[in-house]
Amino acid sequence: MGVTDLWSILGPVKKHVPLESLAGKTLAVDLSIWVCEAQMVKQMIGVVHKPHLRNLFFCISSLNLLGVKLVFVSEGEAPKIKAETMSKRNEMRYGPSASAAPPKAGRSYFKSVLKECLLMLECLGIPWVQAAGEAEAMCAYLNAHGYVDGCITNDGDVFLYGAQTVYRNFTMNVKHCKDKNQEWKPLL
Repeated sequence: MGVTDLWSILGPVKKHVPLESLAGKTLAVDLSIWVCEAQMVKQMIGVVHKPHLRNLFFCISSLNLLGVKLVFVSEGEAPKIKAETMSKRNEMRYGPSASAAPPKAGRSYFKSVLKECLLMLECLGIPWVQAAGEAEAMCAYLNAHGYVDGCITNDGDVFLYGAQTVYRNFTMNVKHCKDKNQEWKPLL
Protein backbone atom coordinates (compact mmCIF):
# COMPACT_ATOMS: atom_id res chain seq x y z
CA MET A 1 0.00 0.00 0.00
CA GLY A 2 2.54 2.59 1.03
CA VAL A 3 2.59 6.29 1.70
CA THR A 4 2.02 8.54 -1.30
CA ASP A 5 5.17 10.44 -2.31
CA LEU A 6 7.16 9.13 0.67
CA TRP A 7 10.32 8.47 -1.35
CA SER A 8 10.33 11.97 -2.81
CA ILE A 9 9.81 13.44 0.68
CA LEU A 10 12.78 11.42 1.96
CA GLY A 11 14.88 12.35 -1.07
CA PRO A 12 17.14 14.76 0.86
CA VAL A 13 18.37 11.99 3.18
CA LYS A 14 19.19 9.42 0.51
CA LYS A 15 22.66 8.69 -0.67
CA HIS A 16 24.02 6.31 -3.27
CA VAL A 17 26.31 3.66 -1.86
CA PRO A 18 28.62 1.18 -3.56
CA LEU A 19 28.01 -2.50 -2.91
CA GLU A 20 31.42 -2.82 -1.24
CA SER A 21 30.33 -0.41 1.53
CA LEU A 22 28.02 -3.13 2.86
CA ALA A 23 30.94 -5.40 3.83
CA GLY A 24 30.68 -6.51 7.44
CA LYS A 25 27.01 -5.50 7.77
CA THR A 26 24.06 -7.71 8.62
CA LEU A 27 20.98 -6.89 6.57
CA ALA A 28 17.34 -7.97 6.76
CA VAL A 29 15.96 -8.76 3.31
CA ASP A 30 12.29 -8.52 2.40
CA LEU A 31 12.26 -11.78 0.43
CA SER A 32 9.16 -10.83 -1.56
CA ILE A 33 10.98 -7.91 -3.17
CA TRP A 34 13.71 -10.15 -4.60
CA VAL A 35 11.21 -12.78 -5.74
CA CYS A 36 9.05 -10.22 -7.55
CA GLU A 37 12.06 -8.62 -9.21
CA ALA A 38 13.32 -12.00 -10.46
CA GLN A 39 9.95 -12.78 -12.01
CA MET A 40 10.02 -9.52 -13.97
CA VAL A 41 13.43 -9.93 -15.64
CA LYS A 42 12.51 -10.21 -19.31
CA GLN A 43 15.78 -11.89 -20.33
CA MET A 44 14.95 -14.86 -18.09
CA ILE A 45 11.31 -15.38 -19.07
CA GLY A 46 11.10 -18.69 -20.91
CA VAL A 47 14.85 -19.23 -20.53
CA VAL A 48 15.35 -19.79 -16.81
CA HIS A 49 12.98 -22.33 -15.25
CA LYS A 50 12.94 -20.82 -11.75
CA PRO A 51 14.38 -17.30 -11.92
CA HIS A 52 13.55 -16.60 -8.27
CA LEU A 53 15.86 -19.41 -7.13
CA ARG A 54 18.61 -18.48 -9.58
CA ASN A 55 18.66 -14.82 -8.57
CA LEU A 56 18.40 -15.60 -4.88
CA PHE A 57 21.34 -18.00 -5.07
CA PHE A 58 23.59 -15.59 -6.96
CA CYS A 59 22.70 -12.60 -4.77
CA ILE A 60 23.43 -14.60 -1.62
CA SER A 61 26.71 -15.89 -3.07
CA SER A 62 27.91 -12.46 -4.15
CA LEU A 63 27.00 -10.76 -0.89
CA ASN A 64 28.52 -13.59 1.13
CA LEU A 65 31.81 -13.10 -0.74
CA LEU A 66 31.70 -9.42 0.25
CA GLY A 67 31.22 -10.34 3.91
CA VAL A 68 27.58 -9.28 4.09
CA LYS A 69 25.38 -11.36 6.37
CA LEU A 70 21.74 -11.74 5.45
CA VAL A 71 18.59 -12.50 7.40
CA PHE A 72 15.60 -13.08 5.14
CA VAL A 73 12.07 -12.19 6.13
CA SER A 74 9.11 -14.00 4.62
CA GLU A 75 5.62 -12.55 4.41
CA GLY A 76 3.00 -13.62 6.92
CA GLU A 77 -0.71 -13.13 6.45
CA ALA A 78 -1.49 -9.88 4.66
CA PRO A 79 -3.97 -7.51 6.31
CA LYS A 80 -7.49 -7.69 4.88
CA ILE A 81 -7.29 -4.01 3.98
CA LYS A 82 -4.69 -4.90 1.32
CA ALA A 83 -6.96 -7.35 -0.56
CA GLU A 84 -7.80 -4.93 -3.40
CA THR A 85 -4.17 -3.84 -3.80
CA MET A 86 -3.01 -7.46 -3.89
CA SER A 87 -5.67 -8.32 -6.47
CA LYS A 88 -4.40 -5.52 -8.73
CA ARG A 89 -0.79 -6.70 -8.28
CA ASN A 90 -1.77 -10.27 -9.18
CA GLU A 91 -3.52 -9.02 -12.29
CA MET A 92 -0.38 -7.13 -13.32
CA ARG A 93 1.86 -10.15 -12.64
CA TYR A 94 -0.30 -12.99 -13.92
CA GLY A 95 -2.77 -11.33 -16.27
CA PRO A 96 -6.50 -10.58 -16.10
CA SER A 97 -7.40 -14.22 -15.44
CA ALA A 98 -5.76 -13.94 -12.01
CA SER A 99 -8.24 -11.28 -10.96
CA ALA A 100 -11.17 -13.39 -12.20
CA ALA A 101 -9.86 -16.41 -10.28
CA PRO A 102 -10.52 -16.84 -6.58
CA PRO A 103 -8.62 -14.14 -4.61
CA LYS A 104 -6.09 -16.64 -3.26
CA ALA A 105 -5.15 -18.15 -6.70
CA GLY A 106 -2.35 -15.71 -7.53
CA ARG A 107 -1.36 -15.47 -3.90
CA SER A 108 -1.13 -19.26 -3.52
CA TYR A 109 1.28 -19.44 -6.46
CA PHE A 110 3.35 -16.66 -4.92
CA LYS A 111 3.38 -18.49 -1.57
CA SER A 112 4.62 -21.65 -3.30
CA VAL A 113 7.46 -19.65 -4.85
CA LEU A 114 8.34 -18.23 -1.43
CA LYS A 115 8.36 -21.77 0.03
CA GLU A 116 10.87 -22.85 -2.63
CA CYS A 117 13.08 -19.92 -1.68
CA LEU A 118 12.83 -20.72 2.02
CA LEU A 119 13.77 -24.33 1.37
CA MET A 120 16.84 -23.18 -0.54
CA LEU A 121 17.77 -20.79 2.30
CA GLU A 122 17.53 -23.68 4.75
CA CYS A 123 19.74 -25.85 2.53
CA LEU A 124 22.31 -23.04 2.38
CA GLY A 125 22.17 -22.43 6.13
CA ILE A 126 20.95 -18.85 5.68
CA PRO A 127 18.71 -17.60 8.52
CA TRP A 128 15.16 -16.52 7.82
CA VAL A 129 12.16 -15.54 9.88
CA GLN A 130 8.45 -15.68 9.19
CA ALA A 131 6.74 -12.36 9.79
CA ALA A 132 3.37 -12.44 11.52
CA GLY A 133 2.14 -9.93 8.94
CA GLU A 134 4.05 -7.85 6.43
CA ALA A 135 7.74 -8.61 5.92
CA GLU A 136 8.76 -4.95 5.99
CA ALA A 137 7.37 -4.67 9.52
CA MET A 138 9.64 -7.48 10.72
CA CYS A 139 12.62 -6.04 8.80
CA ALA A 140 12.02 -2.71 10.55
CA TYR A 141 11.74 -4.39 13.96
CA LEU A 142 15.07 -6.18 13.43
CA ASN A 143 16.71 -2.90 12.40
CA ALA A 144 15.14 -0.72 15.10
CA HIS A 145 16.23 -3.16 17.83
CA GLY A 146 19.80 -3.48 16.54
CA TYR A 147 19.62 -7.09 15.31
CA VAL A 148 20.53 -5.95 11.78
CA ASP A 149 22.33 -2.90 10.39
CA GLY A 150 19.72 -2.16 7.72
CA CYS A 151 16.85 -3.42 5.58
CA ILE A 152 16.75 -4.27 1.89
CA THR A 153 13.27 -3.42 0.64
CA ASN A 154 11.52 -1.09 -1.76
CA ASP A 155 8.50 -0.76 0.53
CA GLY A 156 8.39 2.64 2.20
CA ASP A 157 6.12 1.31 4.95
CA VAL A 158 9.33 0.02 6.54
CA PHE A 159 9.93 3.54 7.92
CA LEU A 160 6.45 3.65 9.45
CA TYR A 161 7.40 0.49 11.37
CA GLY A 162 10.59 2.10 12.73
CA ALA A 163 13.41 1.16 10.34
CA GLN A 164 16.54 3.29 10.69
CA THR A 165 18.49 2.32 7.55
CA VAL A 166 16.93 1.14 4.31
CA TYR A 167 18.56 0.04 1.06
CA ARG A 168 16.18 0.66 -1.80
CA ASN A 169 16.58 -0.10 -5.52
CA PHE A 170 19.15 -2.67 -4.47
CA THR A 171 21.07 -4.18 -7.36
CA MET A 172 23.83 -6.73 -7.73
CA ASN A 173 24.64 -5.59 -11.28
CA VAL A 174 28.22 -4.36 -11.00
CA LYS A 175 27.71 -1.87 -13.83
CA HIS A 176 24.93 -0.14 -11.90
CA CYS A 177 25.83 -0.69 -8.22
CA LYS A 178 27.46 2.67 -7.62
CA ASP A 179 24.55 4.52 -9.18
CA LYS A 180 21.58 2.45 -8.07
CA ASN A 181 21.93 1.27 -4.47
CA GLN A 182 20.32 3.88 -2.29
CA GLU A 183 20.69 4.12 1.47
CA TRP A 184 17.96 5.98 3.33
CA LYS A 185 18.14 7.15 6.93
CA PRO A 186 15.40 9.36 8.32
CA LEU A 187 16.40 12.58 10.02
CA LEU A 188 15.52 12.12 13.66
